[in-house]
Amino acid sequence: MPEPLRTIDIEEVNVEVRAAEAMPPQFRILEVEDPDALKPIPPPSSRAKILRDHFFRRFFDNDTLALDGETHITVIRILSFFAVPQLMYTFWLLPHNINRPIREIMADRYFVVLFSFIAMGIIATFEWEMMFPDRSDFQILLPLPLKARELFVAKSSAVLRFLGIFLIGTNLFALLPFSALYSHSLASLIHTVGAHAAAVLLAGIFAALTPLAVEGVILTTLPARWFRPLSTVLQTAFIAAFVLFLLLWPLIGFHLQALLGGEVWFAKFIPPVWFMALYEFLMDGSVAPAACGSLAVIGLYATLIVAALCVITYPLGWAKQKKRAIEGVVTARAHATSMVSKLLRKTVLRRPQQRAVFHFITQTIARTPRYQVYFALYSGIGLAIALCCVLDLRHTADGALALMLSSIGLHALMPLLLFWLASGLRAAITFPVDMLARWIFPISMQFTRPADAYPAPYAYPGRAAKVARTFTTLCCGALTLVILGLLLALHWSWFSLLIQAICGASITLLLGDLFFLGRTQIAFTRPRLPGRASLTIIFVLYAAVFPLLILFTIDIERAAEQHPIYILRILLGVAATHIVLMLFDRAAQRGIVGGFPEDETDEWFLTLGLTR
Repeated sequence: MPEPLRTIDIEEVNVEVRAAEAMPPQFRILEVEDPDALKPIPPPSSRAKILRDHFFRRFFDNDTLALDGETHITVIRILSFFAVPQLMYTFWLLPHNINRPIREIMADRYFVVLFSFIAMGIIATFEWEMMFPDRSDFQILLPLPLKARELFVAKSSAVLRFLGIFLIGTNLFALLPFSALYSHSLASLIHTVGAHAAAVLLAGIFAALTPLAVEGVILTTLPARWFRPLSTVLQTAFIAAFVLFLLLWPLIGFHLQALLGGEVWFAKFIPPVWFMALYEFLMDGSVAPAACGSLAVIGLYATLIVAALCVITYPLGWAKQKKRAIEGVVTARAHATSMVSKLLRKTVLRRPQQRAVFHFITQTIARTPRYQVYFALYSGIGLAIALCCVLDLRHTADGALALMLSSIGLHALMPLLLFWLASGLRAAITFPVDMLARWIFPISMQFTRPADAYPAPYAYPGRAAKVARTFTTLCCGALTLVILGLLLALHWSWFSLLIQAICGASITLLLGDLFFLGRTQIAFTRPRLPGRASLTIIFVLYAAVFPLLILFTIDIERAAEQHPIYILRILLGVAATHIVLMLFDRAAQRGIVGGFPEDETDEWFLTLGLTR
């Protein structure tokens, strides 16, 4: 008689099977090939660590930051990127800190406070989607024998760990060297270290918790269908604000004494100035500028408020996300029957393949937060640079500081915003969405053009591969209309608006030609090529092409306002450049010229002989 099987202890989830060697096969109830499948679930302490590490890795395990799960390498690289600037700035100050005037010392202190503020704010905004668990987290982890409370504790711990690591890494290495620059004794050094640490850490905490608090508020108060589009808008606004503070650093640093002295009324609306006031108040006490005490109090209260909002809204947002994951979100899909859709079908999207790819692009960007991050990042940078160019801080007749609009900056608004919008869309489109599903495009679109029009593997996309350029052109056209409306509200003349419209249309056309030159694959279907990013091309694009484009456009716009004959020159020049780029684009698709990253594809798809 064989030894009977033991019962299964469901509470401990331990499975143990014992049987005699002589048991006949028909009596064997369970056979396990993988011994790891019989391992018990770890105890609660180990489960918490596993979940915490899992949620922490998810901050970095994506196509944007890392490949093949290289989490540790990615963390070290990003920490080094944020830790180096303060340390290098401190080394640069070493030969210049002797007999340095108080105005320059305050500007130096403002830099370290500002950098901590900007670094933590950008990190929290970039990881906006990962601060709260998404639908896949609940759908994958909740069916496991895990308690919801364990998931909540693990996720919140991972968020605090993520923010804490970057907060400390950003400010730790420059803490002692920078404090030692302006300390003359051990007691002075200790006092300076305390004031420095309090200011930079509170600035970083406020900047990191503000996006988290705002996300929690909109997540708990707004319907699910509003959360995604509003999140993109808020991400863009946060990125623009942080980059704008960085660009305005020399200007604000030069006027710090006036801002901290209470001479400027809008100083209380500049968050980095709050923590700079705390720095000065802790360093000098009653000798500090007059408004330092009140501004420091504003910073402390603001930090407490956003921290309280995070504590209140994070559990509520967690519960709401869990409910949505379990119940699902039903959204009605509207059919494309608008006048704009009909117009596009009759003009630029006349072929079914083109319409399919166009809707594939729009729906992918609309539903995938990863691509919206690119849109928010690039658009925020462009908006910040635009505001920096448009707004000017000047002294009025009575000696007070006031914000004014710059005429040259308004002329730069159109090319600047269009360039960064087109750059962001192209960056998003070059990242893959699902490599396992891309076979449908070669199969269904290989007859978009005649088989002998292009050599393999460039034959199948045809005109459908250029839909990404059409999508970018339409987005830039919409932005052009918004800019024209803004300039109209500022009472620009109709002739000036006409010149702006011509320049906007010209830039939109040429940027589409340039950014998608030689492209032979449909958006989101090209695999990433590690190590193939051309730093030379990137440097030339942003360090040479971008400034020349802005300066040249400003000169052309102002010259056309003075001499209308320049309008004809603009149209002829744009037409000639467009024709040259189109010819070069066709040559690149035919393989006559090449060298573009888009030209590299995987092996040709297999059809098993089931197609023509």
